[in-house]
Amino acid sequence: MVPSENSFENFVETVSAVISLASIDTWKVLTNTQNENDPNPSSQLLLSVENFNTRLILQNDTLNIKEENLELRAARMFHKNNNFSVNETFANFAIAEYANLSANILISSEEFEDTPDATVITIAYPTWIDILPNTTTFSGNFLINGLVATITLNVKNPVNINLTFSPRNRTLDLNTAMCAFWDFSGNGAWNNTGCKREIIGENIKCNCEHLTSFSMLMSPDLIDDPALGYITIIGVAISIGCLLITIIIEGRVWKHVTKTKTSYMRHIGILNIAVNLLVADIWFIVASAVDPATKACTAATFFIHFFYLALFFWMLTLGLLLVYRLNFPFHDLRKSVMMGISFSIGYLCPLIISVITIGVTYPRKSYTREDACWLGWEKEYPLLAFVIPALAIIAINLIVLIVVIFKLLRPTIGDRSRSNNQERETFKQVVRSIAVLTPILGLTWAFGIPTFQKGSPKAFHYIFTILNAFQGFFILVFGTFMDKKIREALMMKFSLSGFSSRTKTVENTSTTKPSSNFNLRLHSRKRKYKLGAEQ
Repeated sequence: MVPSENSFENFVETVSAVISLASIDTWKVLTNTQNENDPNPSSQLLLSVENFNTRLILQNDTLNIKEENLELRAARMFHKNNNFSVNETFANFAIAEYANLSANILISSEEFEDTPDATVITIAYPTWIDILPNTTTFSGNFLINGLVATITLNVKNPVNINLTFSPRNRTLDLNTAMCAFWDFSGNGAWNNTGCKREIIGENIKCNCEHLTSFSMLMSPDLIDDPALGYITIIGVAISIGCLLITIIIEGRVWKHVTKTKTSYMRHIGILNIAVNLLVADIWFIVASAVDPATKACTAATFFIHFFYLALFFWMLTLGLLLVYRLNFPFHDLRKSVMMGISFSIGYLCPLIISVITIGVTYPRKSYTREDACWLGWEKEYPLLAFVIPALAIIAINLIVLIVVIFKLLRPTIGDRSRSNNQERETFKQVVRSIAVLTPILGLTWAFGIPTFQKGSPKAFHYIFTILNAFQGFFILVFGTFMDKKIREALMMKFSLSGFSSRTKTVENTSTTKPSSNFNLRLHSRKRKYKLGAEQ
């Protein structure tokens, strides 16, 4: 049965309702719950539309249909019309989320020289961006970052098509863009065979030799380099080992290095920094192994966000501790009060930020990224809930360091009279620790900022990855081994253990010798006593 234009318009209206903005969540549920061997439901619908298009016979030369969720343009070409070409531009969509999208489809007249009379149907679907899955026939993480456009034309020979897309997310690097068409074979996936990409200003031009559904895919990873993956794996593994060593050392020397309130709180801070980074690294490994579309990914993102924030807020407690001890020398808080304040800042503040972030963005489907278990960046920017607090804390600690260093280098007369060598040495250790930890932990994210910009140098990606992956190693070296009291406590423990083992060896050796030796030593001691008495 050949559909009439009226029935075709009704069909298009129905399709528009099925792919509405309100139905996106339902499509994602259908995609996530389908069996591996079952065809993708969104792919089936798209194939049905294309099959329906091939059966359309226009009553007039053109047909234009504009619905809320799609726009269709059909034109009949004639064999005698040698100047016939396709040049359609789709833009200004009614839905606000897709209003900035546009696509131009160009097929030159030369492509129709040997083609009989036929009908060309072009359709633009803005909502298909969030409905079709990101699965690809090639390796790499990609997301749909442009309009999905379909072209239907009854031809036997390949047709050269030029498509120009405007990106949905302009913060992504255009160098990672890839032109692809939807391959209906199997369960359906994006295929880049026969498509070439060209960057034209802020748009992407695709040249393909297919007649199917096209779009522009872009990688949220601004650089695709296997070496970065290996560096991350090696660095995280080393960091986890170093953090475990840090925690063990802190436990072994705890009594020797926490004799004052200041040193006690300092080591509480270092220990919690190590623990939070260790747990965050473990969750990072878990997140890399789970499916981004599952609830497990959401949970992993939440815990990574929370523990990384806790890491920075514990750095803030060390800075506040310095300010308090230097500016209020006569005000002595109880240890329990200082502990309560520190743990409130270290854990309550990041918990509030993490809960608010997931509470606001998760219902709007913007909490996590589509291809990775981390805070989203494409919509509503939940990643800023981590970046802003972290950078603010680093800036605060740098200011604190400047104030404290000037205070220590130029103390007043009153400060000299009240100075205590042990407390002063502890202050210096805190300053050295924060002076090292703050730049190291801060530079990792400072170098991450340029990587979000277009055409950022490759060196920034390597520096960012190295400093991030080896954080645990830096904490062990600069936060633990560079601490003079920890080194002295370790040397004392090893010395005592070595002395104890040597003593036991001597005692065991002595007890195995004949008893005559004991009598000889006793006789010798008595002889000396007698000689002393005679003198």
